[in-house]
Amino acid sequence: MGMMEGCKVKKKETYIASSNGVDRLHVVVWEPQGEIKGVLQISHGMIEMIERYDRFARYLAGYGIVVAGNDHLGHGLTAAGEDELGYMNAYDGSKAMVCDLHRVTICLKKAYKDVPFFLLGHSMGSFMARRYMCDFGYDEKRPSKYNPHASIDGFICMGTGSKSELELLIGKIIVDIEKRHYGDRHRSKLINAMAFGLYNIGIPLFTKGDCGIRKRTVKDWLTRDTDILNGYLSNPYCQFSFTVKGYETLFNTLSYIQKRENISKMPKNIPVLFVSGGKDPVGHYGMDVKKLFQMYCEKISNDVCCYLYRKARHEVLNEIDYKETFDDIRDWMLTRIEDL
Repeated sequence: MGMMEGCKVKKKETYIASSNGVDRLHVVVWEPQGEIKGVLQISHGMIEMIERYDRFARYLAGYGIVVAGNDHLGHGLTAAGEDELGYMNAYDGSKAMVCDLHRVTICLKKAYKDVPFFLLGHSMGSFMARRYMCDFGYDEKRPSKYNPHASIDGFICMGTGSKSELELLIGKIIVDIEKRHYGDRHRSKLINAMAFGLYNIGIPLFTKGDCGIRKRTVKDWLTRDTDILNGYLSNPYCQFSFTVKGYETLFNTLSYIQKRENISKMPKNIPVLFVSGGKDPVGHYGMDVKKLFQMYCEKISNDVCCYLYRKARHEVLNEIDYKETFDDIRDWMLTRIEDL
C-alpha cells in the first residue's frame, strides 16, 4: 500500500448550481496525477470549509484517491457574502444541503467512471452524510458498479453524535420562538450557548503531556494542536455564528436521521467506518459512537469498523497524532477497494 512514486496532485476549484436555485456551490477536487484507485467525497463540518481538508486530501491523493467536496450552503465560498454565513437559503435547509451533496456526487461519477466511490462526513457533515445514506444511498439511476444495491462503496462517519428527542424538542421550540420574534436570519446567543456552551467542560483543567490546558480558548474541544486551533480562530470562515435558520436545519437533520423509518432506507451491507475521538463532546466522549456502531452492526451492514482514538478531541484529522488516523483511513479504504 505504498505511496505512488513521485505522485503530484492537481487541485481544481469550480462552482456548480445549488439545489436551492440561488447559490453556487464552491467545489474543490484534489486529483492524483497517476493511477486513480477510487474517489472520496467529503461533507465538511459546521462553521468550517472544505479547504481545511487540504492536508488530508493531498495525503490520500498520494495513494491514488481523488478527494473532493463542496462548501455547504452558508459556508465558505458558497456563501455569497459575510451576511450569508450560517444561513441556509432554502425552505428545507437540510434537504437542500443533502441534495447539494448528491449533485456533487453526480459530477464526480461522470468525471471518474468505473472506480469505487466513498463518502465521508465529519461532525455536522456526518449528519448530512447520514441523511444522504437514507435518501441517496441507493440511487437507481446511478448504482455502484461494484454494489448494485447501493450508490456508494463505503461510508466513513467521523466525529458524529446524536441528540435525545427531548433535547431536539426544546431546541426546536426555542428556534421557533426566536424565528417568530427576530426572523430566521437572527443570530441567537441563547441557541449558540445551548449548542456549544458545555463542550469545553470535558477538558481537564491541568494535565501533563499532550492533553492540553482547559480553556485556553473557547474552542479547545476541537483539537490539542494549538497551531491548528490558532489557524481556525483566525479564519473568518470559521468565526461566524449560525443563524436561527442554520440551527433549524441542524435540528431537523438530526431528527430525520434518528427516525427508524429513515434509517431503514439505508442500503444494506456496504462497508462502514466510524472514526471519532474519545475526548469528543459531540459524540458524548465515545458513547454515541459505540451505540451507533452497535446499531449499524445489527441493522445496516456486515462490515462495520470503529476507530475510537482515546485522547483525540473532535477534529481527529487535525489532532497532534493525525498521521495515525490518516494511515488507518487509507488502509481501510484501500483494503475495501482491493476486495471489490
